[in-house]
Amino acid sequence: MKRNSALLMILLMVTSCVPLTFVSASGESLSFNNFNGGYATVDVNLQGNVTNNSASIEVPRNVTFTTSGFEVVIDSDDQSPGEVWVDVGEDGIFEWEFTGTGYGDIGHQNEFYDGNNWYVSQVPSGNSTSPTILIPSQSTIKESSLEVGFSPESGGGFFPIGSHQEVIETDIDNDSLPEPMFLLDIQSNNSTSIVWADWNSGSGLTMSTPIQTCDNATSISTGDVNGDGNEDIVAFSTSTSTACIHLANGTTFDPVLNQTISSGLSMAKMGDINSDGADEIVTVTTGGSLSFYSWDNTSSGLSSPVVEAVDQNGTTGFPATLLLVHVGDFFNNGNESMLVMDSTGHWTHWSVISGMLAGPLTTFDDISRDEILTDLDGDGDIDILGSSNQGYAMRINNGTTWKLQSFQNMISLVNSTVADYDNDGNLDLMIPISGASDGNSTTVEGSISLRQINSTNISSPSMMGLEPWSIPTSILTMDMDGDGVIEHIVSAGETSKGVFIAGWHSIELDADKDGTPEMSRTGYAGDSANGLDSLQMRDESNAIRDDLLQIILSLQTNVDGYGVEMANISMNVKTTGNGEFNYSGLDIGYDCSFTVNQNPHLIGNLTNSLNQQMTGGVGNLTIDIPLNSTKSGLVSLSNYYAVTIPGAPNLAIPLTPVLQLVSATPEMVEFKWNDTIEYGLDFIEFEIFKLESSSQSINLQDVYNRSFFNQTIDSNVTVGSTYWYVVRSTHQYGIASNFSQPLMVTVPYPAPPSQLTGFSLTDVASDQGGALSLSWNHSMDEFSEYEVYLETSEFTSISGLNPVLNISSSQNSTLLSGLTDGQEYWAAVVAVDQYGNKTEDVVSVGPTYPRNDEPNAVNLQLTVSSETSIGSPFDLQISAEVDGQEIIPPGDITITMQTADGSYPISTNWDNISLANFSELVSSASDITGDVTFWANYSGDIGDEQTRPLASASTSVSTFVSVQATMSSPEDVYQLDWENETSVRIDLSAVNPSQQGLLEGALFTWVAYNNTTGNSSTGSGVIQNGFQQFVVTFNESGLLFVNLTGPSWIHAGSNSLQLSLVTYGTSVENNETEDNTSSETPWAPDTMLDVTLDCGEVIIDPSIDQELDCIITNPNNYSVEISLEADGWSQWSDYILFEPTAGQGDFTLADFESKNLEIRVDIVQDLRENGLFNGLIQVDLRQGPADYTSPGDKPQTFEIQWTLIEEDEVVEPNPQDNNTNQTTDTQDSSSSDNTMLILGGIGGLAVIGLAVFIVLRMRNSDFEDWDEDDLDMEPDIEAPERASKPLPVGVALDEFEDKTIVDETPDRPDIINEFDDSDDYVEDSVETNEEYVEEEYSEYEESDDSGISVDEHGTEWYEDEVGVWWYREEGQEDWSEFVDE
Repeated sequence: MKRNSALLMILLMVTSCVPLTFVSASGESLSFNNFNGGYATVDVNLQGNVTNNSASIEVPRNVTFTTSGFEVVIDSDDQSPGEVWVDVGEDGIFEWEFTGTGYGDIGHQNEFYDGNNWYVSQVPSGNSTSPTILIPSQSTIKESSLEVGFSPESGGGFFPIGSHQEVIETDIDNDSLPEPMFLLDIQSNNSTSIVWADWNSGSGLTMSTPIQTCDNATSISTGDVNGDGNEDIVAFSTSTSTACIHLANGTTFDPVLNQTISSGLSMAKMGDINSDGADEIVTVTTGGSLSFYSWDNTSSGLSSPVVEAVDQNGTTGFPATLLLVHVGDFFNNGNESMLVMDSTGHWTHWSVISGMLAGPLTTFDDISRDEILTDLDGDGDIDILGSSNQGYAMRINNGTTWKLQSFQNMISLVNSTVADYDNDGNLDLMIPISGASDGNSTTVEGSISLRQINSTNISSPSMMGLEPWSIPTSILTMDMDGDGVIEHIVSAGETSKGVFIAGWHSIELDADKDGTPEMSRTGYAGDSANGLDSLQMRDESNAIRDDLLQIILSLQTNVDGYGVEMANISMNVKTTGNGEFNYSGLDIGYDCSFTVNQNPHLIGNLTNSLNQQMTGGVGNLTIDIPLNSTKSGLVSLSNYYAVTIPGAPNLAIPLTPVLQLVSATPEMVEFKWNDTIEYGLDFIEFEIFKLESSSQSINLQDVYNRSFFNQTIDSNVTVGSTYWYVVRSTHQYGIASNFSQPLMVTVPYPAPPSQLTGFSLTDVASDQGGALSLSWNHSMDEFSEYEVYLETSEFTSISGLNPVLNISSSQNSTLLSGLTDGQEYWAAVVAVDQYGNKTEDVVSVGPTYPRNDEPNAVNLQLTVSSETSIGSPFDLQISAEVDGQEIIPPGDITITMQTADGSYPISTNWDNISLANFSELVSSASDITGDVTFWANYSGDIGDEQTRPLASASTSVSTFVSVQATMSSPEDVYQLDWENETSVRIDLSAVNPSQQGLLEGALFTWVAYNNTTGNSSTGSGVIQNGFQQFVVTFNESGLLFVNLTGPSWIHAGSNSLQLSLVTYGTSVENNETEDNTSSETPWAPDTMLDVTLDCGEVIIDPSIDQELDCIITNPNNYSVEISLEADGWSQWSDYILFEPTAGQGDFTLADFESKNLEIRVDIVQDLRENGLFNGLIQVDLRQGPADYTSPGDKPQTFEIQWTLIEEDEVVEPNPQDNNTNQTTDTQDSSSSDNTMLILGGIGGLAVIGLAVFIVLRMRNSDFEDWDEDDLDMEPDIEAPERASKPLPVGVALDEFEDKTIVDETPDRPDIINEFDDSDDYVEDSVETNEEYVEEEYSEYEESDDSGISVDEHGTEWYEDEVGVWWYREEGQEDWSEFVDE
């Protein structure tokens, strides 16, 4: 590029700074001071958007202006033409203008700084500033007006919800802001509803959808009933003594739950009076009961109440008529308590201590109605204001009690409240005065009367009353939006009933910020949405003008390009609550004059504009001063001045620059144009314009750069972007060259970073698969990030491919995840520079396979025949599944069989086994019995680079190997002998003779049963040498069931035989076939014995949580199903209940099985206080066969005697008490008595007969050597159903009637002596009989349960078969019968 010499540049700069002066031949300058026509001032009437050329100047031709100017004058009394501008030459380049944003109309500022004539600003409570207003700094303000409206964020107005009974304060949505809740009036159908008002920042003040509660509800309260953190609603009906509970669930409310509470309900409230984190329901009744109910989450209802009787003042035992209750933290100590008032105006204070109501803690009178609980002395605790028959009283809380302040004058306190309604720091008593309705909803009747109040006095009514809405009936206050201004909740309405909600607000405006407001207003404020407008204040007396006149010259100013200087005016505003100010009606009138001289354009000033209008020649030249405006109005032009010198200015158009690109790099663009010397001595500078599109217009005000030189560098470029550059030269008198042709330049991209090296793509070790690790060597070039490419085949170019990852330039490795295991992958990485350049040719690395290194689970499937035996087929199937697919996995498989005697190898391959005979499996198969476990053990496999390793696995399955046998008896029918005995033989033979030895020791049981009488006899035996011979004793005909009971692996058909028993003398037909083997025909019972239930002696101890352990037994040789029908099981169900413990409702008893049955005892009421010392447990159940369809199910009822535990006294035993479990007999009592008489008679005859028999058979011996064992003559008589008597306890022996058995047997008669000479047979028989008796007695003594018990005195007790108790003192040999006197 050709450079200018330093000398040339210096010369150019020096000459450009020398003033250009032109002189006429005489060298004289001329001055001008009047507009054309000789006017010093010209009034210009503008019509709005119409150019007015009525003002002009006249000068000689062929002169040059050296200076010029005039003033535009505005008078506020004249109509403002709005925005005004001057365009000399009407070329669209204004020499002066008053059109700036926020300038408003000239002479009348009616806009805010943003150009709008209104402005809305959100403000918090307290001080803030108004929007800025611009006023010419040299103006004289003549007048002012402004309207400012305030709308609180809480909104406000009247909500026609209808008449309502009660208003309470709550936080129903847990947002820490209070909401008023309303209980609406009872409707004609007795229904009632609940509704509440809520405020939030999103939707403002709204009313909820009504919630219907219980009928005839008369009051409401809120609290967290169930302790879940949500605020619940409870409505109360005094007519039905019902609490209607609405549980909150976080979004809405569960269906109403109606709970019956205290009868005679007067009032109920909620509060956490026991500090358990949940709110209790506190009730008072007309019957003098103070109660509280807690929530029971187990039963999802109210628990039993804690009740305290409140007596009339000064009485004992005379219940007070309680009317109201208040619950709260009265002493500000974190503990809630209760204040209760009765019908006489007597107050008592109660608290909860250790779960019980405690009180009265404090009592007082003097307030009988209209109580208001509030803090009158500002100490944080609760004081009480209320009315009495003598006037009104205050009870001031001193921290422990309430001190009396009594006043004689009457003040209506009905539905009133105490609050600082206007935030002036003083409490006010707010009393609703309803007034009389005129039937016109547009007028306001009634008001809120105000009296100042403190802890010692109530003032006279204030002259000012509040008028929120027509016919106010009650008032409550709360700060619903938390802005410090309390909202007034006023029940009101004339033709339409509802509630008025709004805050009493105060607003101010201080124009000069001196602390004295120029505008202010107080009152109710709304947002016009519900019939309540915003609170308005106006500048109606030019108060803003007066303040601004004093400060305008000291305000900060801004000067625009036309020399217009504007002062920035900002005023202070203040509000007591959060909301928004709406500014409107702004009009500040001012007088001012503006100098027309400078401008921001190339032409620079009015002088250059006038020079451009000059033409050569002789005579005068008239130059118009065109004015225009946006509105019709009047301005004046004055103080015109101009100075000229002879000679016309040089107005020739300079050379048009021609641009030439020098260089373009990613960092900058450099270009040049014609040498500066070519632009003459009047050259000023070059203006450079930069366009970002070819269609973009050139904005003369937006000069990108200026230069004295013919070259420039633009470093503010973006790689890949295209720019268009235009240049022009500027000269004296505002002359400029034509624009150059645009130079289009695209900023080039740099060379991309080089290919990367050092790639490594590997599987991630010890992972769960789906991932590869990729690394590479860092790039040595300038770059911003890496792009990672991953494909399933080899690739050499990334063209058309999408990167899978973008990696930071600081990293040279990454983890590729989400891949498919075993899939082939190839990877490449390229470096990307800051411009997005990258090399497309790559060398990919691969193939590499991701693999899950955690061994895959192998699911072994092993099945065998569920049961087998020698001679039966056997199947074994083995398979493996991996990921749900059946495969034969690599690795080793071993199958073994585990028996009680050891382990046997079976197979080492995956082949299934199918044998016709189990004996083929192993050589010793015939010795295997019972449960056998087959194990399959798989070794696992390490896999390869594509195949996941397989985990080792093991599984087992069991089968049952039985021994097939037959069980038989030689006879189908066995006849009992005259002693009711018979010998029965049972044979057990193995089907496979080689297994006969395995049957040794097999166990069986037998049951002899008569279906008619229900009598039975049982026994058991062991198979030896393939059979067993046993004796069955049974005194009547019936069936004999023989059941094989073990080992379980013996299968002899049904393992059961059914034989017949006939009594002695019955004819039996011979079994000609001698075939009495067991049959495969399925056996089914035709009778079912009743289960038995034994609970022992039941002593009820109310002091403990008691469970009774009873034994229920199945006497049948098959399983029965038991279904317990739990219905309280009690004779006295109102006082004590018996229920089976959980999980015992239905169960099955196997044949002859006994099972423990647990019965839970639930004491409902105090037994001893109700005179209940014993009773019956009535266990109802139903039993039926488990595996058979007959016999049918049958119900049973067991009656079990219980006795209440003794309490510190000795009670004589009652021999009539019966604690033997009895099945309820459906026969009548007379039948039972007859049966007992018959059986007793038979028993007596049997005893006598047996005694005679023994006497006749005995040899002559000394009777004195006999003892009671020798006289064991009691026959085996079926005892009647006689109740067993309990063992006597705590009774002295001398209290018993002596029933000792004394041997008063007379000398034996001669007939016995005649037997002295009898043969040896009799003697031998007697001796044998004696040995048998002694042996039997010895066995009896050695038995586990002799039935003899010893008390603390050493006395032995024994209960015989018929329930009679016998006792024997220590050292005595004879027994005495116990008789209860």
